[in-house]
Amino acid sequence: MGEIICWFSKVPNVIWSAIIASLLTILGVWLTNKGNEKRQIALLEHEKLKFQSEQKLALKKEVFLSVASSFADVLGVIPKLINLEFTQKEIETKIENHSGIVAKSYLAARETTVAEILKYSSETGETFISLIKDRAVVLDHKKAIEIYQTTIDTANEEKNRIVSIMKEYNLQGRNDPAAFDYLNASYETQETIVKQSTESKEEQEEILKPLHLEFAKKCISEHGRLLSLLPPMTIALRNELDNDGNSQVFIDALNESIQRMNISFNNLFEEQA
Repeated sequence: MGEIICWFSKVPNVIWSAIIASLLTILGVWLTNKGNEKRQIALLEHEKLKFQSEQKLALKKEVFLSVASSFADVLGVIPKLINLEFTQKEIETKIENHSGIVAKSYLAARETTVAEILKYSSETGETFISLIKDRAVVLDHKKAIEIYQTTIDTANEEKNRIVSIMKEYNLQGRNDPAAFDYLNASYETQETIVKQSTESKEEQEEILKPLHLEFAKKCISEHGRLLSLLPPMTIALRNELDNDGNSQVFIDALNESIQRMNISFNNLFEEQA
């Protein structure tokens, strides 16, 4: 042990300075590398969290934009119900994917947002069912008018056919009282069918016109009401997407749009009345 101490004492101070400097350099490099490693790990963790957050937000955007678009499609169907030529198949095509699209939002949204979506979905569903039931009554009268018109057209064709036969008989100089009596009776029968069907058709048209107008008013009223109920769900979806702008601006603009739309339709209904 004494020899080791003696050996160390003989080492020049310059050597010791070099050794200490080297050790300090090594220590500095180690500490620097350790710090860089920690910073790199922290940076990677930050990038990972950022990527996960961006992916989550992108998924939410895709889901919630689809939800908003699907509800817009459903609301857009309501004014089209006024057009009685708008078929059931066309209606189903417009809303066939709505339930599935809305269901996806339940997996991505917070509970409070899901509650708003469910509330609005129930409201639109109940309204839609009510309107479809009322529309079915209107369509029944429309169908009756079409049946009467078909009967009238068929009877008129038969009348024309009978007249053609009579003309042909006259041209041939045919003298067959029994045949002419039969043709005259058939003509009168068809004439009676035309008269009765025309009267029935006109009765149905008198019923259909105010009924259709009342249904049209209900469609526009319900469409406006559902639009006015949009803000809670829309604001919840905006919050999910970190879009926390001034929601009152949206609400005011929506209400103004609904009011202008109602005025336009009321003017149109007054013209039709």
